[in-house]
Amino acid sequence: MKRSIVTKILTGLFCTLLALPAMAQEDELKDLPGYVDFGDLSTTYGEPKITINLGGTMLGFVGMMSSAESPETSELISKLKGIRVQIYSMDEDASAAKNQFGETRKGLKSSGWEPIVQINEDDEQVLVYMKMENDNMEGMTVMVVDDEEAVFVNIIGQLNPAELGKVMESFDVGVDLDMD
Repeated sequence: MKRSIVTKILTGLFCTLLALPAMAQEDELKDLPGYVDFGDLSTTYGEPKITINLGGTMLGFVGMMSSAESPETSELISKLKGIRVQIYSMDEDASAAKNQFGETRKGLKSSGWEPIVQINEDDEQVLVYMKMENDNMEGMTVMVVDDEEAVFVNIIGQLNPAELGKVMESFDVGVDLDMD
């Protein structure tokens, strides 16, 4: 019995220690121009089914690992400060997610973000926004809400469209990011 309690306490402490760097990274990202606050839908839908929070340290590690195979990808990743992903499952009512989607869109527009993709259909809404400074993107965000899922993605850091196009081409993804 005592062993079970000790195991639970140690597991709780370990999880807390793992969460602290992620929370610290999140706090550091909030002041960057490419950061987007998506709000919190967990009170309505529960915890996200997928949460990804990669800060500069982890992205640096990924960049180093990819440098031999793809120098272009490594160079692109080295300029990123963070990647955040939240995906919520919705069994029934998508109204809270659609409301959050709308509030986030208003915030992006008022903060100087530029829409690059907008899809508004009866059962799905998609937005892709970017934050530009000179010829570089300081951030990109993708939001998708349909009747089953709400997906929020935020890429923080400098993204040169030409470099991003090369990386996408190396993965055989046909995306035209010519900004002219």
